[in-house]
Amino acid sequence: MADTVSFFLGANTPYGFVSFFDELYNPYGTDRAVIIKGGPGTGKSGIINAFASAAEEKGLFTERIYCASDPKSLDGVIVPSAGLSVADGTSPHTLEPIFPGASEKIINTGDFWNDRTLFEKGEEIRRLTLENSLHHRRSTAYLSAAGKLKEENIRLTAPFVNREKIYSYALRFVNRELPRQGGLPGKKRRRFISAFSPEGKIFFKDTVTKKAYRIIGVEDEYAHISALLIDRIGELAVKRGYDVYFCYCPLSPKGECEHIIIPKAGLALISERSVHNTGLVFDRVLHSGRFMYEGAQKHRKQLSFNRRLQSELIKESINCLKKAKEVHDSLEKLYIEEMDFDALGKVVQKTVQDFVR
Repeated sequence: MADTVSFFLGANTPYGFVSFFDELYNPYGTDRAVIIKGGPGTGKSGIINAFASAAEEKGLFTERIYCASDPKSLDGVIVPSAGLSVADGTSPHTLEPIFPGASEKIINTGDFWNDRTLFEKGEEIRRLTLENSLHHRRSTAYLSAAGKLKEENIRLTAPFVNREKIYSYALRFVNRELPRQGGLPGKKRRRFISAFSPEGKIFFKDTVTKKAYRIIGVEDEYAHISALLIDRIGELAVKRGYDVYFCYCPLSPKGECEHIIIPKAGLALISERSVHNTGLVFDRVLHSGRFMYEGAQKHRKQLSFNRRLQSELIKESINCLKKAKEVHDSLEKLYIEEMDFDALGKVVQKTVQDFVR
């Protein structure tokens, strides 16, 4: 069996669902994508798993992409060496073919359900769908408030951050740890390695340990020093020719990245804070205080209060995601009853054989 790692390409955030699904493949090159369309419970995750398993059985490395709203379910798989991606192309990470047939193939699970009986269940389907959306909106509202508190802590401590020292350290670190790999820059790959889900805050610890034999923690209760340092090291590593996974924080997906993994160097830098303990064992730890001017401690009580309140808001957001998942499970049952999975399976089996050789 081949090596496989786990990521999210979408996350529940203060801005609603944020997607990096444009990272799946390059339609303008020779990459191929299988885009799956259909309703809940119609086998999309199972189809993705069939492709992933077939690739792994042939010894191909895969990135399994999981669903933040249902972490046991796959949203996609990337097989880099085969130039192949397979993904659920329905909302909230809608994918549409750009060059149909040339770059993308579509599997529509709706071709295998009973339209008449689903029409008869229409009122219940609409009710559950709207209820699910309501729970997600509430979850986003709590995360938005939690994100504001993180922003407030950043605002309070920003005047005491020694950016020059951060950037100087990042350059020294790269010069010491990452020899140049040639003239061409590496690839920057955006991912989420953590997410807020119905099962709580999930962190894919095994992804780090599989791709890095040196793991450096950056302890940071100030919420953004580690991001400034890690993001800068990642950008410098890309310029030196390394492919780098940039992993973003679901509370601030539009800011600097929270963690980086550099597989060729066997190196990872991981932000570690009390609000999201990763459970990793670090080879060494950098402390954020070394990059601070004196004076930030005068805000200690306010910073601590904001972190506690942020944690409570995240808990409420997760409770809303649990309720949304319960509703979604009920919605799936309505579709499962009306699916011809045997017929779908035959189409999937042939498509897997065509694409995974």
